[in-house]
Amino acid sequence: MYLPQLLLALLTLVDSALSKCNGHHHHQAGSVQHRKTAITNVLVWDGTKFPRSRSTVVIVDGIISNENSVGAVIINGKGGFLIPGLIDSHVHLTDCAYLATLQKYGVTTALDMGTTPYEDVAKCGEHGVTDIRGSGAAGTVNGTKISFTPGFPTDSFFSTPEAGRAFVASRKAERVDYIKLFLDPLGPDDATIKAVVKAAHQEDLQVIAHASSYVAYAQAARTGVDIITHAPIDKALDDNVINDVISRDIKVVPTLLMMQSTINNTGAPFFLYDNVAHSTKSLLHAGIPVAVGTDSNDNPFVPANPSFGESLHEELRMMVAAGFTPSQALQAATSVPATVFRMDDRGAIKVGLRADLVLLSKDPSKDIGNAKSIVKVWVEGISK
Repeated sequence: MYLPQLLLALLTLVDSALSKCNGHHHHQAGSVQHRKTAITNVLVWDGTKFPRSRSTVVIVDGIISNENSVGAVIINGKGGFLIPGLIDSHVHLTDCAYLATLQKYGVTTALDMGTTPYEDVAKCGEHGVTDIRGSGAAGTVNGTKISFTPGFPTDSFFSTPEAGRAFVASRKAERVDYIKLFLDPLGPDDATIKAVVKAAHQEDLQVIAHASSYVAYAQAARTGVDIITHAPIDKALDDNVINDVISRDIKVVPTLLMMQSTINNTGAPFFLYDNVAHSTKSLLHAGIPVAVGTDSNDNPFVPANPSFGESLHEELRMMVAAGFTPSQALQAATSVPATVFRMDDRGAIKVGLRADLVLLSKDPSKDIGNAKSIVKVWVEGISK
């Protein structure tokens, strides 16, 4: 394996989640649940902006309601800014305790991208705590760098369409939420990826592809995966790849902080953050849905370890630096991932949706750094 492939392979290790999830539940001290709550005197995010007039949001049994505030516990928002709970579209959860950390930073939903076994992630689920979903073990070809990771599950290896279909069946049996693949380096060929995608879609499962090089990105785009995570660090995306992404209705989670940190920590001269930023800006301008993901992990064997919760706010800042408006960045952490990952019950402040909410003291649409001015967080109407 020559040097560029070796260094690109380092990045794949972050997705292996070497440690198993600590399945102990961590009940949060100070969590409060009321049957009916009214958050008054707030400016409510409407999906694109904050209105000029303040209003009240009523929560009944964890759901946003159109009921009046009679009989509710009143929370005075004091003119603050109410946004939907933030969604981190790429984490590696190795301990349930990290969910409480995520919640502290306003992250009310996190999407795990490779912790195994899946049941260890599922065990972390608890009412009123940041919601976690996952892929279980991610698939690759035996012989790639990640395949040598200690403890990597052997049933995740496949190099033929038939074996790829069996991999999907195994993940389906675990009741995963989506399928995850590694496409770089030396990963499955096009025919195998297409077989995995077809099998997954027959089970109503989306396919997320790890692709951190130009070649892998091009492969992901032409084989029709649903979502690509990361952005190429060796070469910026060109119109050919972007047109494939558009034509196949593919969505993207670029993980800017992870890409920048990987480049910084490997020091390879042919890895440039400009490739990442330019690609992300091109995807945005092409109208491709782009969601916020951090690749948060605590794995000592990977190029970088973005922190749980806090790194999402750095990711938002980097998205604005890459060309997003603060409002677009906020959408990329709320309504966009809710749509991309088919979570129709969240991502907006609307009657009938989960009461996943964050109260801020400052306006994030003016300065995305204000998304850290957190006063209170609700998950399914339970506040912390």
